[in-house]
Amino acid sequence: MRLRRNTARPGGTDPRHATALERFARLLAEKDLRLTKARAAIVEAALSRNGHFPIDDLVQDLRRRGIRGSKATVYRALPLLTEAGILQPAVAQGDARRYEAAFGRDHHDHLVCRGCGKVVEFEYEAIEILQREVAARHGFTLEAHQHQLFGRCEACRAQADAGVAPRRPLSAN
Repeated sequence: MRLRRNTARPGGTDPRHATALERFARLLAEKDLRLTKARAAIVEAALSRNGHFPIDDLVQDLRRRGIRGSKATVYRALPLLTEAGILQPAVAQGDARRYEAAFGRDHHDHLVCRGCGKVVEFEYEAIEILQREVAARHGFTLEAHQHQLFGRCEACRAQADAGVAPRRPLSAN
């Protein structure tokens, strides 16, 4: 099993952005939609984000960049961004849904602490093999999946053992 760490992306233009925009433009054209300035900015902002984020953070990024796309514009773009493989739903905790950039990244799964909200990305080929076997046994061909394991991290367990009130879940991971 390989654990993954989020690493900050260096500043400057990432060549993946142009490739992602081309892919997104093709998807939009297939649906008789245009790659507007706001949609292009959403792709750029999404791919510039690091880690798991709520959509409201993406909306704030756009505003900081001077893009006048509304929250509704971003939410309407979500299914298209997901279909194009630009974004993917990453972590769901209660009603809160976080997303992450998917384009150019390897598939991975998540461990989520119910105490503090910490998220650990991991890859484990045995899980992937088992999922394919289960799907085939039931006549399915897998196209995508999300795998989240919920529990308590070591720090939250130690606090609980010491009788300390649990930490509030983190707002972003």
